[in-house]
Amino acid sequence: MRSIILSLVLATSASVCSADIIARYAMGSETVVLSYRDDEHIRVDRGSQGYSIINGDQATAIISQGSAQVVMNVDDMAEVIASAQQGQTIDIPDTHAVSLKPTKEFSDIAGFKGRLYIAGDGANTYRTVLTDSPVVIQASDALRQFFRRFASAMKNDRGNKLLALENSFKDQPDRGVLYVQGGFKLISIGQAERPNSHYIPPPIGIQFSMPAASR
Repeated sequence: MRSIILSLVLATSASVCSADIIARYAMGSETVVLSYRDDEHIRVDRGSQGYSIINGDQATAIISQGSAQVVMNVDDMAEVIASAQQGQTIDIPDTHAVSLKPTKEFSDIAGFKGRLYIAGDGANTYRTVLTDSPVVIQASDALRQFFRRFASAMKNDRGNKLLALENSFKDQPDRGVLYVQGGFKLISIGQAERPNSHYIPPPIGIQFSMPAASR
């Protein structure tokens, strides 16, 4: 459920930057690295788990499995997930059950000042720190676009409900996400030039890393 709250507070409007945004987040025990050029060039690296890329209309998940990489088109992968979820309860709150209440507390995270909010999904509440910093908002928008693309690929009730929730906080003035209770926190953010190849996924299929030949 915390991942749902995270996707909700990421809704924001896009901005233009001269270089790619590079943001690092602590997510559980992993460090997640976001690279964002524009809405058609987004990459999210998940450490040992692999990475995902949005390049134009194509969304690709690259999953690390030992010495192999499994490369899947997200639209095809979503059909597999949808089939596996048939008959399961969809545990996603309705928009009327979702709330985001500001407090009078503030916190400094990764050099940015943010306000503490209490987010609720109708069943539980979570602490989250949000900011109006433009660069943090840009990174949050990139993650929002990333999650939206994957939710769109589901093409089922679960995906549609996630997309509907995107409007819950569209008018929220503090839209840059610094922290969400449960294991999501901004570590650092900046801008750098990424090569075009950074946003080009490998071919669909399974790739094995070959050991170096002995000399």
